[in-house]
Amino acid sequence: MEYRLENPWALWGLTLVLLYLGRCLWKQKHLKDSFSWRRTLLNSLALLFCIMGLSRPQGGESITTQVSEQSNLFIAIDISQSMSAEDTLPSRMQFAIDFALRLLDQLTQVKIALYPFAIDGYMIMPLSSDLQAAKDLLSSMAPSIATGQGTDLGSTLTELIKQIQRSEKVAKTRGSEWITPQVLLLSDGESHVPVPDSVALSYRNASIPIFTVCIGGKNEVPIPIESRFGIKNNLRDSSGKTVFTTAHPKVLQKIADLSGGSAYRDNFQEVLRLAHDLKRSLQIGKLSTGFKLNREFYPFCFLISFLLLFWDFCLNRWEFAIRLLFLPLLLTNQAHAFEPSDNETQAIEFYNLGVTAYQKEDFKEAASNFEKSILTSLDPLVRKKGLFNLGNTYLKMKESDQALQAYQQSHDTQTPNDSFNQETNQKISDNLALLQKLKEQQKKKKSNEQKEGEGEGEEKNKGNGNDPKGPKQFEDESLSEQMKKKVLDHISEEEREILKRLAENKNRKSNLKTLKPW
Repeated sequence: MEYRLENPWALWGLTLVLLYLGRCLWKQKHLKDSFSWRRTLLNSLALLFCIMGLSRPQGGESITTQVSEQSNLFIAIDISQSMSAEDTLPSRMQFAIDFALRLLDQLTQVKIALYPFAIDGYMIMPLSSDLQAAKDLLSSMAPSIATGQGTDLGSTLTELIKQIQRSEKVAKTRGSEWITPQVLLLSDGESHVPVPDSVALSYRNASIPIFTVCIGGKNEVPIPIESRFGIKNNLRDSSGKTVFTTAHPKVLQKIADLSGGSAYRDNFQEVLRLAHDLKRSLQIGKLSTGFKLNREFYPFCFLISFLLLFWDFCLNRWEFAIRLLFLPLLLTNQAHAFEPSDNETQAIEFYNLGVTAYQKEDFKEAASNFEKSILTSLDPLVRKKGLFNLGNTYLKMKESDQALQAYQQSHDTQTPNDSFNQETNQKISDNLALLQKLKEQQKKKKSNEQKEGEGEGEEKNKGNGNDPKGPKQFEDESLSEQMKKKVLDHISEEEREILKRLAENKNRKSNLKTLKPW
């Protein structure tokens, strides 16, 4: 059993004991006739035990619980032409996909973002807890979805950290809690432009480690490409020579070391080790320490203090009025005899704040307080009521998906009171029916609005001219040959400007002087 003081600040009252003893010593020296060692000892002990009672000594045990929260993982996967090489069976690309799928099976409570890259990268899937959607998108990865070919790992990682910082800014703007993410890089390490050390160091400065997986062998192999007729040929350069590729594990190892991560080889046995390292580095949950109260000792302190005072009273009746001054101290903490532990008290306070905010129709504040109550409490009764009210709040906010999740968790939470479980589950069923009806109404309303928009467009196209404020119709007017020529020249000039800008952008983006098309 562990012991603690609920109100340690009350120990400052010990200064009163010292002051009282000092006064008694002064009386013993100057007023010996009015001094009594018996009275001094009894009063000092009574005041001491009274102060100990105010500090509320307790006995119990510490309980540590983990509050789960979703962590962030950005998966950057190489989809350049070199990933089609078959030195790792069935191919580098397919192995990277299978590796990532097996890794996702090992992770829980994690948000995934997908970032495929070749000559450049783009966020095909922002941070989401939908792991099934992430698996479906991973299965569809192929070099054919790349906007351009060639590999520049330095530029890719620079753009990725910008995307991460942008996601962090959006999350903080919305008031959401942001957890520092980790990056998983799946590539063969082939980069046509050297990767500057400053790129990986920028990740270390942001406390974002990069875990790399090098896919491919050290021997040079050709790059097979499949034509639209299903015929496979080896990739050739502009001079007609066969292009060969090889993996570069040292490049990925250096990126991992400089960023504070780890490097892994193309072996499915590495999945478990990588998953273990990710779980250890990702902030998957926070620990919350509470105190389970087993016994209160302050009543005994007050009882001893009362007995000491009563003893002194029996010996000195004329000091009865003075002894009554201690009575308020005895009753000060009486109302707190059966208080619950800190965490449960705080959970109930959050729950009551949520109810108050809900009644004031401040649903955002109500949802926040109900969530805090659920995360803080260990009592299934408080959690079930909090989840139920959280579902009601999301239903008022018209956030049907979150309301459905809260109702489901409330339904799955069981309390010792069976009648309360049945009553609450019945209310949840009724609200789920209402939620389904609300979804159908929203869908029907949206369909009607689309139909009305189409109807208005058709009426405008008819142009019956009945509305004097409506658009006027003009008769067709033939253009002269000179005017037609001016229009065609203007269109040609615009087209040349657009093509020129596209070419400049492509040259600047792909760095055609240094990058190769694989």
